[in-house]
Amino acid sequence: MKLAFSACLMMLVIASSGLAQTGERRLTHKTDGYDLLLPGGWNSESNAEGFALVNPAKTIVVVVKGHSYQNFASFADDADLAQDGLQLVSEPREIQGGNHFRAARRMPEGVLVVDTFVMFSPHGGGVVVAALSDEKDAEANLKAGVDIAASIRFARPQVSPAAGQARARLSGKHLIYLYTASGYSERKEIILCASGTFYQSTNQSGLSSGGGSVASLAGSGAASGSWSISPDGSRLILRFQNGGTSEYQISARESSGEIGLNGQRFFIKDQNRCQ
Repeated sequence: MKLAFSACLMMLVIASSGLAQTGERRLTHKTDGYDLLLPGGWNSESNAEGFALVNPAKTIVVVVKGHSYQNFASFADDADLAQDGLQLVSEPREIQGGNHFRAARRMPEGVLVVDTFVMFSPHGGGVVVAALSDEKDAEANLKAGVDIAASIRFARPQVSPAAGQARARLSGKHLIYLYTASGYSERKEIILCASGTFYQSTNQSGLSSGGGSVASLAGSGAASGSWSISPDGSRLILRFQNGGTSEYQISARESSGEIGLNGQRFFIKDQNRCQ
């Protein structure tokens, strides 16, 4: 999963839409296994991915979202600040329960400051807390992020019936994606062992023209690691041995022998590699 902050920026708009203020209380996300303290007077909005919180002056937005990383190194491997025009301002540092770093983005209205806290749960995965403000409120933004990150309490995620059904359907199966167009072909295979490990292979080939010449494109790769289904049953999560993570949004297809992963059609086949 490439982590981009565009989702945070979108939730900023949602959270700033004039919600009623509330007193101090705890917000709970059962499927991701955590709760946090909403400061008194702050507004809150929630969806399946997490929470967006806004201070009374509407100068600070804090976005909270679950993650599936095992450590900060794997999070950093997937982080893509440049995708949203962000630049690292302060190097990551360890804090109690996780890590913190600051990034910034220059915009026509001024400089957007993003303080990010990557917190880890003893049950696996954890929570990303991203506090956003303009440059003049940067000090208050950092304090808000620190306080909310420190208030997080973890519990074992509640696995939904949908998660159990998705795991039962995919466990021990061989998933195959095929694509061919205009001389280009791609094949991806994912074997999901019942033990919780996986094997993945990719192959790409084709022709590319440019500058009056035609070049051959070819590539292949193999990887392995562990797999799981998100507690709400909506995502297939692959954790690679090298520390990286990929997530696929699961969707239904008309054929029982197919499944949608990030909108792509994968065929579901039996396999004997990990029997």
